[in-house]
Amino acid sequence: MKANITTLVLAAGLMVGCSETNKEVNDAGDVRDIAAADTAVMYEDVGQEGRLEADGVEINTLGEGFWANVDFDAPVIDNPQLRDSGVEMRGGTSGYNIYSMDERVLFDVDKAQLRQGAEDKLQSIVNSIREVSNQGPIRIFGYTDSTASKAYNKQLAADRADTVKAWLQNNGGIDASRLSIQAVGEANPRATNETARGRQLNRRVAVVVATRQ
Repeated sequence: MKANITTLVLAAGLMVGCSETNKEVNDAGDVRDIAAADTAVMYEDVGQEGRLEADGVEINTLGEGFWANVDFDAPVIDNPQLRDSGVEMRGGTSGYNIYSMDERVLFDVDKAQLRQGAEDKLQSIVNSIREVSNQGPIRIFGYTDSTASKAYNKQLAADRADTVKAWLQNNGGIDASRLSIQAVGEANPRATNETARGRQLNRRVAVVVATRQ
């Protein structure tokens, strides 16, 4: 009786496979072939943008090329939510938004702790991120001034980016799987390192959110 039930179940499965694929199913090998084809459809190869789709749900896995091509001088976006927040938003049609914080939210010399008032501005960024992208990857770029060695500044930049990453995850409620960091260090300064104000401007982070759908 058990063998008969198994035979009926297998037969039903083969009939379903035949009706869905219009392919004649003769044995278990045919079933495996159909299953492999279905899997290939469900999980498409990762394309140029690094997207992997499963059952219509987009999983964002952008490659390093995407982040390397971020234009930090992209046009400024006038976001009413960020007005008077000390946060500048750029990007728009380029597939990402860039959030950078002015000197009031930067780091003190040789420090990776957020200055007073930073958390309110980070919350403004979180609120904006929730409006534009619920699942897009987010990368935090860390920068320093040039008052120490390049190696030291690279590590300090990583620590600063990690500080913001931890805040976005623990206080902003952003899933850790979306977050990554990149330590830039003293490269790409916004201002001269010859003045105190310039160095202050260079102690910063930029939060880049992929918005491409």
